[in-house]
Amino acid sequence: AGEYTLFGARAAVVRRVHDKAWAVSVAQRETMEPRVLRGLPTVLGPEVLRGAGAAARVAEVIASWPPWARARFTLKPRLGTSGRGRVAGVNGLVSDAMLGSFERLAARGGGVLEPWLDRLADASAQVHIAKDGTVTLLGTLQIVTTGAGQPKGHRGEFDSSGHAWSGIGEEDELRNAATIVGAHAGAAHYHGPCGIDAFAFRSPDDGTRTFRPLVEFNARFTAGTVALGHLGRHVGTVRAALGLASGQRCHFYIGRRSRERSLASHEGTVVLPLLVTGNSIAEAPVLVVARERTAVDEWLGLPQEPE
Repeated sequence: AGEYTLFGARAAVVRRVHDKAWAVSVAQRETMEPRVLRGLPTVLGPEVLRGAGAAARVAEVIASWPPWARARFTLKPRLGTSGRGRVAGVNGLVSDAMLGSFERLAARGGGVLEPWLDRLADASAQVHIAKDGTVTLLGTLQIVTTGAGQPKGHRGEFDSSGHAWSGIGEEDELRNAATIVGAHAGAAHYHGPCGIDAFAFRSPDDGTRTFRPLVEFNARFTAGTVALGHLGRHVGTVRAALGLASGQRCHFYIGRRSRERSLASHEGTVVLPLLVTGNSIAEAPVLVVARERTAVDEWLGLPQEPE
């Protein structure tokens, strides 16, 4: 067999920057943690999660938090994706389920313990890092989730050239953070596509909307990368269908659809099934584009704001 050169970074580099502990350290170093969260996300190594005193050590961390943080919290794997493998906790207690996860998480490199927050909007920035460390921001997206919090698709705005924006109020902060985090990843010798996850939440101390610009760094092709690729592939069709002038933006959703949603296009709205070999139209993901944001809201079945 011949020798092959990896497209992306070396495995050891990928493991290092994909580790949620790396994102926690960068957020702390760059003061990206919102004030209300500062010092609370805690990295737990395998040595902390193993042994007879593991429950007491984790309970000690939780006990040091303010009351609101002890009320609801989560322990998530340092190496994982899309919320898989996390365990919830309440009332400052290390439950049997959480205790039972310690050995599994230790075998996967450890975990990150942090308060659970009332999320208002999930977002991501898609980035490409060249071998020389040059950071290119490919676009930003708002993540659409199911009722259980699992990713369902993406939405946002894009223009006649295919450039994409998340459409959330913290767009500038998201883009700035993505550039900074990308530079850190490049300095750590990572290169290739990646995604930075972020979210807005209701601050537990005063109820204001607050932004957390760096939650996780995904050192891989992400669903957001694929979404941006589809937007680029179909931008000509959308531009012609909606009559977009140069630089003009429209609104979009791309991802799984509810079975009850019609695939028919209407005035000002275009619905494009994105067929994958072997899928029926009923099962296919879709790209929905519209001149107005409310049209995408309606297609997603979201409640309409009163006029």
